[in-house]
Amino acid sequence: MNFDAVTLGHILIVVARLLEMFSFGMVLLFIFKGVAIKHIFLTAGVTVGGILISIFGYLGNFLSPFASFAVDAFVFSVVIAIAFYAFMEKREFRIKPPPPPPKGARCPVCGGFVKSEDDYAVAREGKDLLYFDSKEHLESFLENFQEYKRLRKLNFRRVEDFYIKGSKGWEKVEDLGNRRYNKPHEV
Repeated sequence: MNFDAVTLGHILIVVARLLEMFSFGMVLLFIFKGVAIKHIFLTAGVTVGGILISIFGYLGNFLSPFASFAVDAFVFSVVIAIAFYAFMEKREFRIKPPPPPPKGARCPVCGGFVKSEDDYAVAREGKDLLYFDSKEHLESFLENFQEYKRLRKLNFRRVEDFYIKGSKGWEKVEDLGNRRYNKPHEV
């Protein structure tokens, strides 16, 4: 196929707008997936900046259709790089063990202080962490979740993962239930 310059310019502009739509879609995906707000604003800023440069450069005859497409392709590649970094950062948070308990952390079951030298356990919902001074208290908390939630006025809807000091990483709550009760653990 042999396209004239005008037709090729229109094709490039349409493809550039599709890349911009993908970039905005990535911003929406970040919002729904719970990615850090810094990545959302960075992606939105890069996308809007690229659109403004591309459109006003083309309409003001500062940029040719090829240069406008190059700007959009560059912005698209930056958005992909930000997305890769953001999702890897989120994945790393879910894999690595939690930090030691902060000073003054209290067990939601007994109210005792949780110290980093103790054999503590941690429950997680999203980025929220609850520290327990023993594995038994974590199990008791999971068995009576609704009661502790109401009694302690906790903002947890459900416990996603748990960590026991000395283990290699986070484990799913269902694994604790299967190990202890030989049936799925419902929270």
